[in-house]
Amino acid sequence: MTITTNHSLFETQTFVRSNQMSRQIETQLRCKGTKRTRTKKQKIHPKRTKKPSTIVFLSNSYTLQEATQSHLQVKECMFVYTSRYFHINNFVAHKQFKDFTLCDGAIKIRDSENAGGTSIISEALSFEVLYKMFNASLLSTENEIVYYPIGKITDYAVQVSNHENTVTLGVSVTRAMKYKGVFERKDAVRLLEKKLFGVICSSENASYPKFAKQILHIWSIDQNTANILKDVYENEISNYYKHNTIVIITVSKNTDSLFWEKSSTKLRNF
Repeated sequence: MTITTNHSLFETQTFVRSNQMSRQIETQLRCKGTKRTRTKKQKIHPKRTKKPSTIVFLSNSYTLQEATQSHLQVKECMFVYTSRYFHINNFVAHKQFKDFTLCDGAIKIRDSENAGGTSIISEALSFEVLYKMFNASLLSTENEIVYYPIGKITDYAVQVSNHENTVTLGVSVTRAMKYKGVFERKDAVRLLEKKLFGVICSSENASYPKFAKQILHIWSIDQNTANILKDVYENEISNYYKHNTIVIITVSKNTDSLFWEKSSTKLRNF
């Protein structure tokens, strides 16, 4: 009888089929596994360098520090007639004024006769700041600016360039402090309206050089005074006074004589 043989043949066929199915399953699993482990080619992006949030101008005589974004916006505003901007930076003196290393324009303002008042230090250092910030060049000192008709005047004129244009700007300099008292909002209103109105008038009357716009540069005796000026400017000063003037507030430290300068003979010491 062939029962045993048939049984063995059946087992053999079953075994062969089983092996074939196992190989098929293994092949499918390997293919699926390959698909699972296959990853998309990743793109390599160059690392972006972030701009520093603060820009610092260093000198052996002083340190000037300001927000980078605000600095860039001031520079952009200079070349757009209809725009205005309010900017705050910080100035720290490292030595007495008589020992300062100044740029040529600041030296010329320091050594020139002005139209009166006691503002030699503030005006000379004002130009020094603009020179550091924007590589400004001195175009005219206070007595070199020609007006018709005579009226409100500005302190000096500068030129600033970008990659395309050069703009002429008038600069009016003042100080924010209060003798024997605390600087308050009413003081800020009076100072801003008076000086901004003077800027408008001097721009209209200047015949040479003609200003594209002006900078009102205010030296602030402390940060609290600067904060008051900023809040008053934003909330209490009308657009008529603001016009297209750039307002720069410089909070100054270690510069007492800048604020309490009495005469040109007093500028020798800070």
